[in-house]
Amino acid sequence: MHKDRLGSPTAPEDLHLAQTGEPLVRFDGENDVQVAVPLQDAAGRPIGLVKMAFPFRSDAEAEALVEAAERIRDEMRDQIPSAASLFQPSQPARRAEDGDATLPMTKAVVSGRTLEESAQEGYSEAIKNVAGVAPANSKGSANDSVYIRGIKLNLFSNYRLNGGLPTAGVITVPTEDKEKIETLKGANALMFGVASPAGIINLVTKRAGPRDVTSVSLVGNSFGQIGGSADIGRRFGSGKEVGVRVNGAVVKLENGVRNTTGDSEFASLGVDWKVVPELVLQGDFEYFRKHVPEQGGVSLLPAQNGVVPITPVPDPRNLLSARWAMLNADTKNLQLRSDYFFADGWDVFGEFGRSYASRSRYTVRIGRYDVNTGAGGQVSVNTVEQKYLNSFERLELVGNFPTFFLGHRLTLGISRSERDSENPYQNNTVLPQQQNIFDPIELDPPVFTGQPNPLPKQTSEDLGVYVYDTISIIQQLKFLAGVRLTRDTEDNGVKKSITHVNTPAFALLYDVIPTLTIFASYMEGLEAGATAPVGAVNAYQIMPAAVSTQKEIGLRTAGIKGFTFNASVFEITRANAVTDPTTGVFAQNGNIDYKGVEATLGIQFFSDWTLDVAGQWMQSIQNAPDPQINGLVPENTPKGLGNVKLTYRPSWLRGLTLNAGASGITHRYINPQDQGLIPGYILYTAGAGYVTRIGKHRLAFQLNADNLANLRYWNSVQTGTYGTGMDRSFKGRARFDF
Repeated sequence: MHKDRLGSPTAPEDLHLAQTGEPLVRFDGENDVQVAVPLQDAAGRPIGLVKMAFPFRSDAEAEALVEAAERIRDEMRDQIPSAASLFQPSQPARRAEDGDATLPMTKAVVSGRTLEESAQEGYSEAIKNVAGVAPANSKGSANDSVYIRGIKLNLFSNYRLNGGLPTAGVITVPTEDKEKIETLKGANALMFGVASPAGIINLVTKRAGPRDVTSVSLVGNSFGQIGGSADIGRRFGSGKEVGVRVNGAVVKLENGVRNTTGDSEFASLGVDWKVVPELVLQGDFEYFRKHVPEQGGVSLLPAQNGVVPITPVPDPRNLLSARWAMLNADTKNLQLRSDYFFADGWDVFGEFGRSYASRSRYTVRIGRYDVNTGAGGQVSVNTVEQKYLNSFERLELVGNFPTFFLGHRLTLGISRSERDSENPYQNNTVLPQQQNIFDPIELDPPVFTGQPNPLPKQTSEDLGVYVYDTISIIQQLKFLAGVRLTRDTEDNGVKKSITHVNTPAFALLYDVIPTLTIFASYMEGLEAGATAPVGAVNAYQIMPAAVSTQKEIGLRTAGIKGFTFNASVFEITRANAVTDPTTGVFAQNGNIDYKGVEATLGIQFFSDWTLDVAGQWMQSIQNAPDPQINGLVPENTPKGLGNVKLTYRPSWLRGLTLNAGASGITHRYINPQDQGLIPGYILYTAGAGYVTRIGKHRLAFQLNADNLANLRYWNSVQTGTYGTGMDRSFKGRARFDF
């Protein structure tokens, strides 16, 4: 006799679900929508089904509800060692890199519709509304980057694929094959090894699910960009034990700057194979490239009596370089992983990853122009060829067990990561032509007469052994303790050094009520060194790694219908690397202290409306032996930034979504010497989406408008160069699911 509750027989439709794996959705008028999906344990073994209730909404679709239920089911699966464990107390079997809810970290997840809207624009567009995220360069750059909590993320250590492999960031990472993007702040030192204390961008790839996926999309913007993508997912085998997910995209690039037409391609393959219930293998491969001219940058003018005059913002659509300033870049990521669930609550897994990247580019900087007329600009050109290889291996044991009245979730691991950087060719010149940043001319190609200045191969390697344990003292109280022992090897081709570092971590979590958790943590971690900018005498030299610390107190809510609130107070101390204005050498110079508070709020009201608010307020200060920067605010670091978004899903037209939002940032200092300020700004956005059906096929449309007020603004400023915002733009997307 099959039963869906103890003592009661299973309904025929539920029995059909258990036998076929096909989800069930029941719409009951204005009441909650019932969704039932298959349930598995942590090893992927079927153990029954789970039913969930979602609030009825006019735009609710069966596919979207099933996807939401499957995401919740997947989180539940990792906490179920076996069917028997459902009937006894047990600690959850979780993987460390999955952004564990029992860890004292601030976590923001972007998935679903938001990723669809930012497709073919990269991760930075997807996470722009996350609290504490600020831009790091010009809008629409081929290799966009961001600041989190005032710290620029390292493009070679802070972007992780499925919680493991650090990707080599020479171009913006695409999102077409991503299921979600996690912004993990705080307690990342133990989980990720060498990384910034600001946070980790974890890009989680799509997998083939129980339902076949076949969809095509067309995207474009008002500047003339157009592209198409495809997404196909299937499962094979008598027990659907093999899954395959394929994604691809081709785009004609137009980022708003005139005469910079380019092209990009992307392809990915994700495979998973449940060899036996206890053994699961996974593999991912990505390839993406860009071939596009890069905009010239506007340099800061020399200081006059200790003050740098702030340059008026030029027309961001005017090309300051030329089409010969071409970027050719590509990245190949390979990741393999195996999980063996050898006992209830115990998982041992091994991982192997490689990220290969190369690029050739021309970096154009324009300086010494007339601040009023823009004329007479001196054009400096740097050309470089670069090759990068990130290697990553890891072996980890995760287990759950009791000792007396305590519950434990123990993690033991060893990992090795290596970053190889080669610059076989670089050269510099100053063009005989002068450029007017307000009325530019087309520049002639550069002629390099000086000798090339290649750099020797640079290698950074860290080997880490780590252990940490999350101890459940009582049901509401958890304590985390751990340590990572790291051997860091730095070799810049001239000098080699080996450093041994031990970085501890401690934290407490307390569930005040089941829907409210407060936490406090102290973490130390090894942070990868920054790379010297183009304008430095030692351009492209990588600084040695350094220890950073973070303290954080926070609270988060979960499971409250129509309401979410998360807040934290943090303090970060990290090494400071700046370019000396006298010698032109980029080097470490003391440290920086960041103290701030950030919060996010989500409210659903009147059934059709949703309000999302995120913000951060922070004070930062440089502590350095150099009196020119000691006690001053670091460059491009705002005191405040935030955003608000209002979404309306009218009950009178199912499938329609309307939204409007605003994002703002306060002024920022232009250099470490605090010799000037770029003003803050507020940008306004709006969007509309509509989802309908043609027969059994889903058709979705999305139109978004950025910078509605057409504001001219400096987007950022770093290493002596302004980052430019972009004029008003519109982007659209159409997706058809077969």
